[in-house]
Amino acid sequence: MVLKDFMDTGKLQDLQNSFVGATGLEAVVVGADGKRLTEGPRFRNEEADSVDIIVNGEKLGAVVIAQSSDNKARDAARLLSTMISQTASLAYLNSINSGRYSSIKEDIKKSGQLVQTINEKTGHLKGIAKKQTILSLNATIEAARSGEAGVGFAVVAKSMQDLSNQSAGIYTDIETSVEEITNLINSIIEAFE
Repeated sequence: MVLKDFMDTGKLQDLQNSFVGATGLEAVVVGADGKRLTEGPRFRNEEADSVDIIVNGEKLGAVVIAQSSDNKARDAARLLSTMISQTASLAYLNSINSGRYSSIKEDIKKSGQLVQTINEKTGHLKGIAKKQTILSLNATIEAARSGEAGVGFAVVAKSMQDLSNQSAGIYTDIETSVEEITNLINSIIEAFE
């Protein structure tokens, strides 16, 4: 992980400039590789102190200040390092989560499309149940016309009618559930927009 990959160096420069303006201390921000990320004075190693910039448990750089025996200067450098670490952590989390949110949003939209397909197919099945009802009514009428010979046929027609009614009830329940799921998915999609 590299600090400048997810955090604007202009924002680092602004934080450093505010630090210099508030404390009067010279500072510069460097990456984990030691290369400068901001403009500032050049310190020789023996003349400088540094405070690490930590993001997600990893050292991504440091705030370098002139070596000083003054504890206030070190505390100020720690404060700047903490501010940069927290700002960088927020930028890092934002960069990670933006991709996740996009992926989740797409998955939710696909789920909504699948639910719509289920709803359409359930509608087709409901249409078949209506046709079964009509067929069973016709069969009942024909069984009645056949008299004694159509008694067995009437039993089958009655069973078909019962199955058709049960199927229609199940399809209605599925439609209700699909409608509730669709409303939930739409609420989630709205929350991401």
